[in-house]
Amino acid sequence: MAGSDAGIAFAIARNAAAVLGGVVIAIAAAHSVRGESTKFPNRPIQLIVPYAAGGATDAVARLLQQGMEKRLGQPILVINRPGASTTLGTQQVARAAPDGHTIAMVSVPHVANYTLLKEMPYAQSDFIPITPVTNTPNVLVVNPALEIKSVADLIAYIKARPGGVNYGTFGIGSSAHLAALLFESKIGTKMQAVHYRGGAPAAVGVMTGEVQMAFGTPLSVAGGVSGGKLRPIAVTSEKRINIYPDVPTVREQGVDYVTGAWFGILAPAHTPEPIVRQLLESIRSTMAEPAVQKTVVDSGTEVFVSSPAEFTRFITEETKLWTGVLKGMSVEQQ
Repeated sequence: MAGSDAGIAFAIARNAAAVLGGVVIAIAAAHSVRGESTKFPNRPIQLIVPYAAGGATDAVARLLQQGMEKRLGQPILVINRPGASTTLGTQQVARAAPDGHTIAMVSVPHVANYTLLKEMPYAQSDFIPITPVTNTPNVLVVNPALEIKSVADLIAYIKARPGGVNYGTFGIGSSAHLAALLFESKIGTKMQAVHYRGGAPAAVGVMTGEVQMAFGTPLSVAGGVSGGKLRPIAVTSEKRINIYPDVPTVREQGVDYVTGAWFGILAPAHTPEPIVRQLLESIRSTMAEPAVQKTVVDSGTEVFVSSPAEFTRFITEETKLWTGVLKGMSVEQQ
């Protein structure tokens, strides 16, 4: 009888061990599956650019593309989604799952739209700012047929023709448009905006005399400047830029004025902090590459990488700045 009891006890113990082993295996499998599902990135990342292909924002996104792919181990798909003053593509990111696989490249219109547009399909709180990437100053160019060789000459020219001077922009809310509005607020005189479909057409508008001036990007005005069809009289940065070392800043010429077209990366709100950190480090490392830095500097741009906290503060400050300028200038809302 004792032997029989021992056999029964052994069988029960063996079955219990088998059951326990099965539980352990199941738990391990569950953890393994959970680990796979939470690994980042586990599929291609969509980088939404709310502009048409070929523009400055698109160029910066593609500059990031290869370096981020190398560091994150997944393809970075640059998807151009222009429309509705950049809100169409940006809205896609606001509504995306907060898992780091859908991010946005935004620029100055992202902060100006809250004043320019009557309705916004999202709020700043729908995003986590990750980092700015680059900052591009504007180059103030005029038609060389005009006797304007400095900012002082330009101001005198504008004030002698209140409301009669035309300037070219890349569209409502573009960096060229906002730069001109800020300039108006500094000199206390209005001008007339002529909106083109891009930086190159705006530059052509100055060359042909359709408009007298424009705040272009360094690359959009380069051909006209080198060909003598555009005269650069100032840059809008804190200091002079490498590709136009002989062109003084606006501030050097007596007007307290600095502006530019910054580009930065946003993720959907509630994206986990470790994922935000991974994205930030992949961007930071990419922008630190000597070849990337050379490309940026050679285009008249500067690398402008910070942290999520610093970028959040920057966006808050930029929103306040442009809200004040745009409301003060009574810009027609769209």
